[in-house]
Amino acid sequence: MKVSEYYDIPIYSDNGRYVGEVQDVVLDFEQGNILGLGFGHKGGKVTTVPYESVMAINDIAIVKTGKGRSAEDLKEEAETEE
Repeated sequence: MKVSEYYDIPIYSDNGRYVGEVQDVVLDFEQGNILGLGFGHKGGKVTTVPYESVMAINDIAIVKTGKGRSAEDLKEEAETEE
């Protein structure tokens, strides 16, 4: 996929909860990798989901929430990592 194709893709957790919509793509230009998907802003910072949490992406993105973690936990975790 081209980076431009990621924008506006809805993000859902692996338990079917809506997380947000891709608004930004965090890139590592040196390695040529995607580091995360930004889906919101809080306190002047972009809220992101680490790309290693992305299980599948096409028309929607499905992200791993991990054992015992909800979509809300995922949002909070992404906000505190920045």
